[in-house]
Amino acid sequence: MEHIRMPKVENVHLLDRMSSRKLCVGTLYLTATHTIFAENVSEMRKETWVLHSLVCGVEKQSTIAAGCPLLIRCKNFQVIKLVIPQERDCQDVYVSLMRLTRPERYGELSCFSFKPKLDKEARGLAWSFIDLKAEYSRMGFPNNLWQITHANHEYRVCDTYPSDLYVPTSATPPVIVGSSKFRSRGRFPTLSYYRQDNQAAICRSSQPLSGFSARCMEDESMLQAIMKSNPGSDFMYVVDTRPKLNAMANRAAGKGYENEDNYSNIKFQFVGIENIHVMRNSLQKMVEVCELKSPSMGDFLWGLENSGWLKHIKAILDAGIFIAKAVAEEGVSVLVHCSDGWDRTAQVCSVASLLLDPYYRTLKGLMVLIERDWVSFGHKFSHRYNHLDGDPKEVSPVIDQFIECVWQLMEQFPCAFEFNERFLVQIHSHVYSCQYGNFLCNSQRERRELRLRERTHSVWAYLWKNKADFMNPLYRPDHSQAQGVLRPVTTPYCFKFWRGLYNRFDKGLHPRQSALDCLMAVAEETQQLEEELTVHQERIEKLRKNPGMKIVMETDPVEISKHVRAPSSDSTVANTPQDYSGSLGQQGEPESALLILPRDTLKTSDPDLSANSDQESGVADLSCRSPGGGDSLPSEDSAKDPDSDEAVYSAA
Repeated sequence: MEHIRMPKVENVHLLDRMSSRKLCVGTLYLTATHTIFAENVSEMRKETWVLHSLVCGVEKQSTIAAGCPLLIRCKNFQVIKLVIPQERDCQDVYVSLMRLTRPERYGELSCFSFKPKLDKEARGLAWSFIDLKAEYSRMGFPNNLWQITHANHEYRVCDTYPSDLYVPTSATPPVIVGSSKFRSRGRFPTLSYYRQDNQAAICRSSQPLSGFSARCMEDESMLQAIMKSNPGSDFMYVVDTRPKLNAMANRAAGKGYENEDNYSNIKFQFVGIENIHVMRNSLQKMVEVCELKSPSMGDFLWGLENSGWLKHIKAILDAGIFIAKAVAEEGVSVLVHCSDGWDRTAQVCSVASLLLDPYYRTLKGLMVLIERDWVSFGHKFSHRYNHLDGDPKEVSPVIDQFIECVWQLMEQFPCAFEFNERFLVQIHSHVYSCQYGNFLCNSQRERRELRLRERTHSVWAYLWKNKADFMNPLYRPDHSQAQGVLRPVTTPYCFKFWRGLYNRFDKGLHPRQSALDCLMAVAEETQQLEEELTVHQERIEKLRKNPGMKIVMETDPVEISKHVRAPSSDSTVANTPQDYSGSLGQQGEPESALLILPRDTLKTSDPDLSANSDQESGVADLSCRSPGGGDSLPSEDSAKDPDSDEAVYSAA
């Protein structure tokens, strides 16, 4: 709070950044964690909340007649343009935001002040929701070929690796330690994914310190142990995710790549994914294209091509496909590495696992995959996503690209994934927001030293609690797409621009209701109708057991008046508000019973799908027709419409 010069500014104008027209007037508030804009409209006081940790840039623009404009850019691609009446107030807000959005230590992040209504026990259970030991057990570990090693206990061998690692049973501690000394950052080859049916594995590491001629017997033995842990193959692939030119340049610095003359039974492969600096510049160019106010088709397509963003997405997918084919079709184990083994290596290993294993295409499976290949294996979240004020050259959209790869696969295989686009967008936002502690720090060791499990909350339990919002209505576990290995096509025309991520905050660019919203509304409607059908089937069964009951539609008041009488004191006659008794005999036995079926039962309960909804949504009016065909009575609205089929029916 000591960094806030101006906590409240009134009569602030919110502008549409695409057209610069005034949207509304409101009050701007600065808090320790959020920037809040509250509209002044009394009937509907809409508020816009922006976490300071989500802000990537604040720009104070030239003064105009209405005041001093302030542009706030966010890491989730939201752009807020405000006009503050007084230049002095604008300067105070600008200085405050420049400090609030650049935290210098972890304690300033919002996750340490975020206090949901969870007790200590519930918070511990939330952190235990993802159990990597259970995940390795699901893959079949330990077994006679692979074992857990305690060589990295207390992070003695590699401080950026997790403490529990799986290695071949033939890899002794001296081999592990010797291999780590020959690998950049001590990141020796260790297991990422295991395919039980053919015993092929995906392992990961960093580049060797080979230079032009250096070699290490322990490292060679380590790769030989990985190859022998797959009895079905007599060789293994070593995949370097870097462009060959980059890897050769690293050899001059004493690093480089494996020499096939020194490593027996390996096949070496470059896949050519660019480094973090190229990716950062590529995203910046694409964002500039997205922010063009009135681009022509040529300008947009040229800008998208010039950014190279989709080319990089294709390169990552191609690498994952190569590894998935090697494991699934050839039954060959693969070792993957880049420079340090925490950026491109994480991308390629996780994409390959997603293609190979249907489990990772489920809601919880994707959480497990991210926790395993990104969080536990030391992806540098704090550096790559600018959680703390640091070196801007360390920032790069590495996990953004993985998330987009998942989305591109979802576009090709719409029935293969249990989750929808919203789930991916939520994960992307929480990577940057620092509202939860899952994506803080750069390694497991740092997280334990910071005691994140005791001081912050887990995002995975929160997302799982709200999983109904993230379910894909097209997903079927028994569908062919949801089983086995995915084989995507990566020709250029198969890639799409992800408008739902990069332009989702732009007003007026989207229809009132997306295709996903339509599908989820129809799925909800179907579920409601199925529940009503079950209720009616139970009532029909009661009718069969009691032939004296009579069914009357609610639309026939004359028939209702014949049967419905004043309620009796006998509470056993009417079971529900729709079940009324007929006349009672002298002994209290009902002469006949009446079951009223409400007229509105077959109408939709979703206002977006009703006749009064905006027709721009592209959803037809589903309430005018009954799912049972002509057996139901037409509604009053359809009877008034001379062009409707129901009107003809009623006239007949």
